[in-house]
Amino acid sequence: MLQIAICDDEPLLLAHIENQVRRCLEKQHILPDIRSYQNGGHLLYALEDGAFFDLVLADIEMPDLSGMELAKQIHKKLPAALIIFVTAHYKYAVDAYELNIFRYVPKDQLSGRLAHALLDAASIIETQRTDSYLIANQNRMERIPLKDILYLMREGKNCIFHMKNRTETIKIRKSLAEVYKELPDGDFVFIDRGCIVNLRHVCAVEHADCILTEHIRLPAAQSRLPDLKQKLNKFWSSRI
Repeated sequence: MLQIAICDDEPLLLAHIENQVRRCLEKQHILPDIRSYQNGGHLLYALEDGAFFDLVLADIEMPDLSGMELAKQIHKKLPAALIIFVTAHYKYAVDAYELNIFRYVPKDQLSGRLAHALLDAASIIETQRTDSYLIANQNRMERIPLKDILYLMREGKNCIFHMKNRTETIKIRKSLAEVYKELPDGDFVFIDRGCIVNLRHVCAVEHADCILTEHIRLPAAQSRLPDLKQKLNKFWSSRI
C-alpha cells in the first residue's frame, strides 16, 4: 500500500487531486492510502503523532505555512519521502529544485502530467522498499535506506542505528539478533556480540579493528574476525 498525503488550501481542488491520484494508481493495481489536509500545519501535526507517508503532494502558496517550508519540515521528519509540488506558481520551480523536490506539476496540466509523476514516484518507492529497513513504533515510522546504515550497537534491550550523514542516532526496542534477521543476508555481519557493521562501509580490517568510512574504527572480537574477513572478501568479490 502506498501512503500518500495531499495538502492544498482549496477544498475543491484538494478533492479533485485526491480523485485523480486514486484513479491513476488503482488503474495500475496500486492500492493507495490517502490522507488530505487543507493546512500544512495539520499535516505536520500528523507527522508529530507518528503518521508516515511515502509520497506528499502539496501546493506551494498556502496560508500560514507555505509548501516550501512544509517540504523542509517533511524532509526532516521523513528523509526518504518523495514530494510533488502541484501548483500554479511557476516562479517557484527553481527553489523547488533546490529543495530536492521530486517533481513539479502545474495545476493547469494535471491531467497530462500528474499520472506520469505518480507512476514514476511509485516505481522509486517500490525500489526503496526492497532496499530499506522499516522502523515502526508508537512514536516513529520511517524507511531508512540500507546504504545509509553504518553500524548498529546494542544498548540494553534496544538497538541503536548509526547512520551516514546524520548526527543523531535512531533507537528501536529490538535486540540486535532480531534486527539482524530482518536485514539482507550477506550485507551485514556481527563483529562483536554487541555490534553489527554494514559491509558496504567497511574499508579495512586491521589487527582486531574494523575500519569504516567516515574515520570510524570499531573493535572486533577475535572469535568474530574469521567470519568477518570471509564475508567481507565475498562481499567485495561480488562487486568487482
